[in-house]
Amino acid sequence: MIWEFESDSFSKEGIRNSLSVFGFAVVRNVLDQEEVSLVRSELDQAFDSTHLRDLPTLCSNEMLKRESIWRTLFKDCVVSALRAAVGPELWYQHDWDVQRNSYGLNGWRRHSGWHMDAGSETGNDYLRTPDYRFVKCGIFLQDSDNGWGGGIRIKPKSHRGLSDSNSIKRGLFSLRRVLNRIASMLRVDVDTFEVPTKAGDLCFFDSRLLHSSVPPGWENIKRIGYDRKPEIRGFWQDIPRECTKYVIYWDACNAAMTDDFLRNSVKRAQSEPEGMTEQRFRPAVYTRILSLSYPHDYPKAFVTAATECNVGVASLEIHEAAFYKQKLKTMQLLHS
Repeated sequence: MIWEFESDSFSKEGIRNSLSVFGFAVVRNVLDQEEVSLVRSELDQAFDSTHLRDLPTLCSNEMLKRESIWRTLFKDCVVSALRAAVGPELWYQHDWDVQRNSYGLNGWRRHSGWHMDAGSETGNDYLRTPDYRFVKCGIFLQDSDNGWGGGIRIKPKSHRGLSDSNSIKRGLFSLRRVLNRIASMLRVDVDTFEVPTKAGDLCFFDSRLLHSSVPPGWENIKRIGYDRKPEIRGFWQDIPRECTKYVIYWDACNAAMTDDFLRNSVKRAQSEPEGMTEQRFRPAVYTRILSLSYPHDYPKAFVTAATECNVGVASLEIHEAAFYKQKLKTMQLLHS
């Protein structure tokens, strides 16, 4: 299984094949160790601030304020790898964020948390087309084998059944997913691959691919007392500072798919009513995303970087974004 590539010498055809066949690819060392240290330091400072101290996520709006972080999306090797994967007309969705000590698990149970990022879109036909090219991208800022769960697990090839033209194969795919769910409930690993990412690696995967967080090792879980907190969800606040799990995440696609994702974002924003009060695990993610229109609401340096890399940024038009700007003003926000 060829799924890993060097940032300075990768095969574009190899990356395309890896994404198509296995559903993911890893590009090593897109950030060197000095860059990793710089970004981690910037994130430490950001989360030390009063308004972000207790949050698990640096949202897209906050990330735009920190150039050393958002510039990682426009590194030549990152853009080249993603363009090879999804096609020459590369677009980013404005949903980038940084996750901090986030584990999408049921407590500390390592067999839980399996999902696909396109789960809210399963009723849409474009998920089943052979030319689907939409990926979740993550730059990992720690080694996955550090004992604190800094990586990701996947079910290789689990993206393929949705688009298979053969009804029998689609049926077998559905059966396989059911068996995977049963295995998870029985705490058995089936078809699981723990991706051995290192600090500075880019891992991107088809948004239909089943994946889950890697939890910390049991000894470290006991060290912070979480063995006695089976109800813990999402954000693990007691991870030692020097071992903080940071991942920079965003979505990338080809030009043909930008409107599909925007329409889905508009649909999901409807679940964020006017006057809502943001909570740590329920921010107004989609209202925030849709309130910014590119390039008008973006830093000039960001627009210049995107233009130089020939990367599109999907957003609503100014008059459409104005609706969501006004909607935000009615909400009790965790931060501006």
